[in-house]
Amino acid sequence: MPPSKSSSASVLPPATAKHYVVLDAVGNCAVVDAKPEDGLKIIGDSGGYASWESANKALRDAKAKCKGIVGAGVPAKFEAAQAKAKKNGVETLTRDDIDGLSYEQIKQLRGY
Repeated sequence: MPPSKSSSASVLPPATAKHYVVLDAVGNCAVVDAKPEDGLKIIGDSGGYASWESANKALRDAKAKCKGIVGAGVPAKFEAAQAKAKKNGVETLTRDDIDGLSYEQIKQLRGY
């Protein structure tokens, strides 16, 4: 008996990253790229933000609620990666250059 063939293939659409501004138990705030688990309270838009930039703007706006901000060095790292990509080409970026950047930032570095 010949193997059965499926006439339709199930293709999932690409996942849209959501970014959340969270407050941890000790009062530190951060932007995370996944819906938080227990122990982290979402502040700002509970449905998440479509872009890393809009989530970071909300984080800056919520600064009064936070004792500290975790991951504040990410914008500088992104700018350094942009400068290196512009000067030497995006193909010269290493894992260390992009580690900690969001999916959206990496897409922006690649030019799409």
